[in-house]
Parts: sequence; C-alpha cells; structure tokens
Amino acid sequence: MSGVATVVSSYAHALHAHHHSVSVITTNNTYTSCVTKTNGITTYRIKGIKNIIRPDCSTSIPSRKELRAILEKEQPDIIHVHSFATLIIFIRPLAKHMHIPIVATCHGIPPWLTTYIPLPKIMLFPLEYVLWEFLRRYLNTTHHVLTPSLYVKQELIRHGVTTPCSILPMWIKSAKQNVKKIQGTNFVYSPSKTYYCFIGRLNPDKNLAFLFRSWILFQKKHPNAKKRRLLIIGSGTQEAYLKQLASLDQTHSIMFLGKYEEQELSYFYKHCQFFCMPALYETQSIVTLCAIAQGKTAILAHSGALLEIKKRYPKHVLLYNPTSQQDLIRCLKTTVKKLPKPNMIFYSQQKIVNQLCSLYHSIINASQRSFFEFEE
Repeated sequence: MSGVATVVSSYAHALHAHHHSVSVITTNNTYTSCVTKTNGITTYRIKGIKNIIRPDCSTSIPSRKELRAILEKEQPDIIHVHSFATLIIFIRPLAKHMHIPIVATCHGIPPWLTTYIPLPKIMLFPLEYVLWEFLRRYLNTTHHVLTPSLYVKQELIRHGVTTPCSILPMWIKSAKQNVKKIQGTNFVYSPSKTYYCFIGRLNPDKNLAFLFRSWILFQKKHPNAKKRRLLIIGSGTQEAYLKQLASLDQTHSIMFLGKYEEQELSYFYKHCQFFCMPALYETQSIVTLCAIAQGKTAILAHSGALLEIKKRYPKHVLLYNPTSQQDLIRCLKTTVKKLPKPNMIFYSQQKIVNQLCSLYHSIINASQRSFFEFEE
C-alpha cells in the first residue's frame, strides 16, 4: 500500500483495538460503491474512476446524498481526513451542517503532486500556486491539522495555514525475527556481496531515475562492481521506464524484485547493508526509518523530512546533494561498519495512538462546548 493507505489502515486497527468505533470512507477501484466489514471496521468504498495524474490510484465520484447517508448512519464524533481530493468537497459542508469536527492530516504537499505531471517545473508553478491556495483554504476550515514531520508543518505555515498544527509521525513496527528466505523471488543472499536496497512506489516523486544513473556511473568507475547489488522492491507507474534505464547497467546489478507483504520486508532489511531513498519531497519515509531501526545505513537525499531523520539518527545516515551525481556516488562507495540498532521510542505505537486519542477527545469536547454556547 501507499504510505497514506498504510497510515489509515494502521490508525483504524489501532483505534479499534482501543475499543473505539471506526469507519473508513475511501475510493473503490470500480464504478460502483460497496460496503465491507472486516475485523470490526466498516469500510465504505465510494465509486471511482482511474486517476489521470496517478493511474495506479482511483478518484472517487461521491454524491452528497450518499455521504450524508453514511454520516447519519454512523453518527461520528469526529472525522479525520487523510487526503484532499473529491471526497472532501462534499464531506466538509456536511460535517459543518451536522456539527462534526474535522481533523486533517497533510501527508503530502503540492510540489510532490506536480512531479507526476510530465512538464518542465517552470510550467507547473501556476498549478502549484492553485493547489497551495486550495490546501490553505481547506485546512483553515478544519479544527486541527496533523503533519508527519516538522518539514510539512513549516511548509503549511509558510503558505498561510493558521489552524492549530501538531506533528504526529507514523509509528515504526518492529521487524519480524528469524525471517527465512522469501519464496518466489530470484534474490539469493550472498554474504560476499554488498546490498543496497530501495523499498517503495516506483513513481516519479521517488526520483529513482537519478539514483539509477548515478548507480550505473558508480559501477563503471569503481572496482568490485560484481560484488554489489541494488535491490528495487515495489511497483508503480515508472516501472517499465526504470527497467529500460536499468538495462544500460552493463554489470546487471540492478534487481527488480516486485512487491512483498509488509512482514516479508524484514528479510530485505536484514540482508542489505545500505538503504537508499532519493525522493525530493518525502514527508516522513516510514521505510527509511524501518531500515534504520534494523541498524542499517541510510543514503538519503538532502531534502524534505529526510533531513530530520539525519538529525535524529546522525550515525545511521549519509546525506548527498540531490543535484550532484558525484556526491551520491561518494555516499555509495562509503564503507560503514555494522551499526547498533538505535532507540526508536519516539516512533512507538502506544505513544502515537495515545497522542491521537488525546487530540480527538480535546477537539470533540471543545466542539461540543462551542455548539452548546451557540445554541444558548
């Protein structure tokens, strides 16, 4: 799943485990709506069509009547919005009419979204401005804004968001121990090789083309190329293009391993020495933090929330200038001894869920007081 879907799913299950009633409204991949209930969580899937900008996703086509019926049935105390697309256009006025407070988590910012549009950056400035204006106006009608990092919070404030804003990162799950070889993969671990790993969507915002070009140059100019492998785990809209680019690597060291379940990723975290994240607009990077939690060295672009990871875990991070291939190659050839696993208490599930519940309760109570005062 994408990072946002992972957060929503994790929140839903964690809150349900804390004896809260949880319902999810999301988009269906087909032109029909449906309702499912799994492990006590009701999911309303609104009919959708393929997203033009992100073909691997869907855009919902909601109706006011349909959403109103859901809200009247569920009678939520609070609504937590995680994405800013067609659903919120209808949810916001309904929530206001029904006196339901809204919390919004901003998982991404407009410059990230424009990376999916194949036009020069200078031509996208007007669109970026419009997206910022829409985001600013919407967030300023909510009761509270959550961000996964200080980077996103500062960007929102800089662009005029005045709603109270708090940082609440996603928690990091501990890796499964004694993970055996994954079946159905052409990857066979060899102790004599050095493994570099990327895990995530193979989409434009991850800036993988820059990583590949730098890697190919690295393999050409530095010895022991046969003993290095770059593992690519995931899928996305750029997969075919990236495989074509990888074919230019004469050492055949770039390996596309496809998608894996979350519990299977422990195998790759365990056996790689380096984790690479070249993204320019990363807002937290859960996979990077998972790699660091296993004591791995992370090679990160000097951008976005990746700088905060460097500040928190300086011994585990090598930063490079995202416009310089030579600087990335410098990091790729750096030999790092095995590092100890760092303290990840900041990203513990219990700590984050407690903060989330506390925020919900305070907003619900404040909203009820305001409503009663208004009625008087």
